[in-house]
Amino acid sequence: MSLNHIALGLGILGLSCFVWPIIQRVSGRTPPEAVGSGRSLRSPLWWAGFVLTAAALFVQRMASQQAGG
Repeated sequence: MSLNHIALGLGILGLSCFVWPIIQRVSGRTPPEAVGSGRSLRSPLWWAGFVLTAAALFVQRMASQQAGG
């Protein structure tokens, strides 16, 4: 498995972590948060998506440097 495939997998997983809470909220499975409730919209799942996406970008950069020489 090449670094490009690993980066693609991490990117898809990170994007799904970002999109899943949005899908849950739009479909009505998760109630909307009250404005001014003091809760952050950035849940642990959001942070996982952020970290996975950043890792995917890092791995993709490593793969492009290896391919370039």
